[in-house]
Amino acid sequence: MASDKTTDKIGLRYGFFAGIFMIVYFLILTALGINNKEEARMAGFIFIILAVMMAIVKYKRVQGNVMPYLPGLGIGFVIGLVGSLLYGIFIMIYTSYVDAEYQNTLRTDDYFGSLSPVILCMAFALMGLVIGAFTAYILMMLYDKSGGRTADKNI
Repeated sequence: MASDKTTDKIGLRYGFFAGIFMIVYFLILTALGINNKEEARMAGFIFIILAVMMAIVKYKRVQGNVMPYLPGLGIGFVIGLVGSLLYGIFIMIYTSYVDAEYQNTLRTDDYFGSLSPVILCMAFALMGLVIGAFTAYILMMLYDKSGGRTADKNI
């Protein structure tokens, strides 16, 4: 039970930090005038990867140098969801109220036609969720030392 609270707490905290850093990164891109380059915008998702890595290390330290597989995946899932949802909401507000013209830039990058700000927010959330979950999955292959063994020695 305490482990679940720690997983949620760490995931939410690092997800919030990842979202804030993604927003700051976007504002820096905007100030430099390169926020219309898709490659530069997508590089912001590196903050989710970094947050997942830092959170898993923190969780492992809190748990006494033990890193169970499922809590690690859960941390990545929560960080990806929280961070990218926060970023997506910011982009939705930004394109609706601050720079409506920027929405056209995002629409030209869309391969499936025009998207509303809400759908763009959900697309960012889904992308961040996938990035966070995959990062955690890869890291858990490194940190999980069970080797796929179960508690039952006969299996």
